[in-house]
Amino acid sequence: MAQATPGSNYTVQPGDTLSSIAHQAYGDGNKWQTIYDANKQVIGSDPNLIHPGQVLYIPVLSPTPGSNYTVQPGDTLYSIAQRAYGDGNKWQIIYDANKQVIGSDPNLIRPGEVLYIPPIAPPPPPQPKTCKVTAAQGLNIRAAPTSQSALITSYPIGTVLNYVEVVIGENVAGNPHWGHSEQGHYYWMGGTDHPNG
Repeated sequence: MAQATPGSNYTVQPGDTLSSIAHQAYGDGNKWQTIYDANKQVIGSDPNLIHPGQVLYIPVLSPTPGSNYTVQPGDTLYSIAQRAYGDGNKWQIIYDANKQVIGSDPNLIRPGEVLYIPPIAPPPPPQPKTCKVTAAQGLNIRAAPTSQSALITSYPIGTVLNYVEVVIGENVAGNPHWGHSEQGHYYWMGGTDHPNG
């Protein structure tokens, strides 16, 4: 027998009610209104009248990037973005993807509207910066931002090194700044032409 699963279609079976489908999908028959709101065009005006063979979309209750979400009473684009992305200020992303559903006013969304919650691309990795070894004796590359950690290698004066971030580590000669390289190694920034990063 078919199982009602949020985020997918479900074919109505003999004896089904919206309440029984909601119980299957969400473990709570009282959430039948969510299924009805998402399928009014299929079901019609009477939520008590569904027919075997009808294909209903079972909406996801919480907004999930990359899926559809049915607007619930009290929802705003801000609150949906907060739940989907952890940042309500990203509401514009949802609005831009759903202007044809929402219309020209992003403050006017209605329960039952089905919105696509687009995925957000992860931020690009930090671009490496470079610095040049200026210490006359060269510079040691370490496993951690401390002169006591494992020595990986040493580079002579004039060598160009990369770093993706500057971290605070052991304070050497009054400077606690250490470069963290793309390779995951550390070196003391005080021995370069960019002592503070």
